[in-house]
Amino acid sequence: MNVVLPVFIFLFGTCIGSFLNVVVWRLPRGESIVFPGSRCPMCGRSIRWYDNIPVLSWILLKGRCRYCLEPISTRYPVIESLTGLLLLVIYCSYYVFDTRDAIGGLDLSWPVFFLHCFLACGLLACSIIDIEHWQVPLEICWLVAAAGAAVATFFHRAGGRQEWIPHVSPLTGAMAVGAGTGLLVANILQHRGVTEPSFIDAPPPKDEEGQNTDRGVALSKTDGINPRLEILRELVFLSPAFAGAIAAFLLASYTPPIRETWNSLLASPDTGPYINGFLASLFGYLVGGLWIWGARIFGTIAFGKEAMGLGDVHIMSAVGAVAGWVVPSVAFFMAPLLGIVWAICLAAGKGQRELPYGPWLSIASLLALIFYDNFEELIRQIGSR
Repeated sequence: MNVVLPVFIFLFGTCIGSFLNVVVWRLPRGESIVFPGSRCPMCGRSIRWYDNIPVLSWILLKGRCRYCLEPISTRYPVIESLTGLLLLVIYCSYYVFDTRDAIGGLDLSWPVFFLHCFLACGLLACSIIDIEHWQVPLEICWLVAAAGAAVATFFHRAGGRQEWIPHVSPLTGAMAVGAGTGLLVANILQHRGVTEPSFIDAPPPKDEEGQNTDRGVALSKTDGINPRLEILRELVFLSPAFAGAIAAFLLASYTPPIRETWNSLLASPDTGPYINGFLASLFGYLVGGLWIWGARIFGTIAFGKEAMGLGDVHIMSAVGAVAGWVVPSVAFFMAPLLGIVWAICLAAGKGQRELPYGPWLSIASLLALIFYDNFEELIRQIGSR
């Protein structure tokens, strides 16, 4: 195996990790991730380029700022190294161990490779911010989802035995368009104040000493609100999406002119590949978000306490937009298995039971992404029984 490319990918990943360090520090604080340049958070002095080499500079500086000699957190080289390892794992999985038959060679599938690396970096950034601040930066999720939709639309086939993203039937695609249009309408209505967001009157969560905190504590009636009533606002918000999906189903099923026109667009060699690719991404986006949003709604109604978080909805929607509907569906069922072990350890060791769910969704999504063929085969066997 040629080791030059894997080494380059790892080093390139550490450079991306250096940028992620800036993102996870500045984004939750509302600061620009572009200006000013990198600087010491203690003394404020600008960091020279030779002191900003990923991992290596931290080692040469012995973990201290050149100017004020204050310690530099080990999180910086850890995140840089972890990002490099993530990209290297994806490369080796696809092109050395062939875990994804549909990907093909790097010369054919480099847009998919970079897209999946982009997703991995986005999930890593979201996970770190979620762990530290109990919030998910929606901007990252939106950017990843947009990249997924763009690549799926304009890059149709990587090579191998099948498409790299699972395509959907014409009827399912029509319903996805209807639901997506309804979701757009729902956002416009909320932006104009026709509908209201849920939990807007909820007080900030408090710690054990009664102090305000940004920690993601589930809200209940003890916080002076009724979660079951609040969650109805989200059902109202989603109603245009459900109405759009139903309308599209009826039109595509029982209106021959519309059905024939729609099918001809999807079958056309000129327009079909682009539309089919976009529909695969759109359907994945909707399915990924619906899994978590459904659990949030039903869990809140069942237990009378806010279940899941809307940030988790955006994480899984972004995963679906990049990988299609299968990966977030597998990750939805895998994440609890990963999270429950850690939750038990925390409860046994520290008595802490609350923990962010976003990192487990991210880990499960990456596992489902890399071992997609195995999970797809398992789903096919279950469906054939």
